[in-house]
Amino acid sequence: MPGETELSDYYRTHYTQAHSQETIQAQAREYYRNHLYELAAIVGKKPQEATLMDYGCSIPVLGQEAVKLSFEGVLGVDWADEAQEWGRAWGVEVLSPPELGSVPDRSIDIARFSHTLEHSIDPLRLLRDLLPKMRPGGLIYITQPNFPVFRPERSVHDLLDTIYPEHLHFFSALSLIEMASRLNLRVIRFFSHQNEAEVVSKFRETLDPDYARERLMAYASKGDSNFPEYANYPYYAGENSVLHALAGP
Repeated sequence: MPGETELSDYYRTHYTQAHSQETIQAQAREYYRNHLYELAAIVGKKPQEATLMDYGCSIPVLGQEAVKLSFEGVLGVDWADEAQEWGRAWGVEVLSPPELGSVPDRSIDIARFSHTLEHSIDPLRLLRDLLPKMRPGGLIYITQPNFPVFRPERSVHDLLDTIYPEHLHFFSALSLIEMASRLNLRVIRFFSHQNEAEVVSKFRETLDPDYARERLMAYASKGDSNFPEYANYPYYAGENSVLHALAGP
């Protein structure tokens, strides 16, 4: 596991350009606009009534779109120098992760973690430190690389997304739901997506859907019928997962 200094230096000076974030974020602009309406609707608010935090925002195109939609408050969090420079140019406040403590308690309606938690040294602690900042009933949105539930045995197949020092944690439906449970979050939607059938075909001999069916029965109705069978309970075989959870009072 890298130390905090190694990790912060890597993201501050290297990640943005190495992963073409300016281009990738700009290409997602239209999606972000629709996505923001969806997130606000989940917490029962119009955009101008909701506060948003995008953790791991990179170039803050989503934040810029939130400003255009007149969100009550918009905050990005990222190590990258470029993220903070673009934020200043666009009127989006972008903090570094150690500055998160300065955010007032009970001030955030929507906390977004898009392909972020797997990059964190301690995802559980990160979310636990965030919870006091959430308004009652606030939404925590998580999307990230996903692995199906495997039997505990050796496989001949390599896993995707094993990239050091970027991806430090790997989540299946079981571990992601376990983390949400430890934080007393109320999961309202959970599914996976992307190349579901291919994943099942590749790992068929090592999948354990019976164990997933037993352990995750309470979430059987929380999926998304717009996605195929293997994306939902009990397979969760898509390459990425999506979780919507509400913070308690």
